Amino acid sequence: MKKAKLIKKDSPLQEQIRTEKRTRKIKVKQVKERKTIDVTRQWIKQKQSDGPGAREAFASLFDESDPQSA
Repeated sequence: MKKAKLIKKDSPLQEQIRTEKRTRKIKVKQVKERKTIDVTRQWIKQKQSDGPGAREAFASLFDESDPQSA
C-alpha cells in the first residue's frame, strides 16, 4: 500500500501524476481494442476452416443423381 502524500494543486508532481494516469488509461484502452480485434480475427479464421465453402456446399446438393430428373 502506498503512503498518502500532500500534493499542492498546481505543483509539477501533480502534473506528472495526471499524465501517468492518462497514459495508463490509454494503454488499457489499446490493449482492450487489440484483444477484440484478435478475437474477431480468430473467429473469422475458425469460420473459414470449419466446413466447406459456400460453393462446395451448394454443389454438394446437386452431386447425387436424382432418378426423377433423368
